[in-house]
Amino acid sequence: MCSVKYLTFIFYGSEDSGIDISNISNRRDVYNSTSSELPGEETTTVLSSTIEEIGKKAQDLIERINQSRAMDQEIMTTFENKLMNKVSEVCQQVKEQMFSSYEEHGRGMEANLQELSEVLERCSQLSMELQGASQTLSAINNSLQQTAEN
Repeated sequence: MCSVKYLTFIFYGSEDSGIDISNISNRRDVYNSTSSELPGEETTTVLSSTIEEIGKKAQDLIERINQSRAMDQEIMTTFENKLMNKVSEVCQQVKEQMFSSYEEHGRGMEANLQELSEVLERCSQLSMELQGASQTLSAINNSLQQTAEN
């Protein structure tokens, strides 16, 4: 007897099972036509041979499927690496554009802040001049009131 190993695998859309069933049917025909002539041991040998052949073909099929899966894994790993590199590259470009935008807006804000600083400084000067003028007018007003009272 032969031992048949059972391996778990998923069969994706392949129509070629790799098992040649024409030999099996031919042997069955030979067995059916000569079954009365064949001693039990010869029948067992033919059946064992057929079972072993099917087992070998099944094992070959499983090995091909496993090789195909290994190749699929390599392709996916390569794809994943390329995709990660591309994503990193695009992220770096976005960062560079973002920082460039920050610099551009920063220069515009710096100019606006400089202008605001100058305006506030001028406002401060005008406020001090206005306060001085107000004090002068207040002094004149007090002086006029004292003169009018006298």
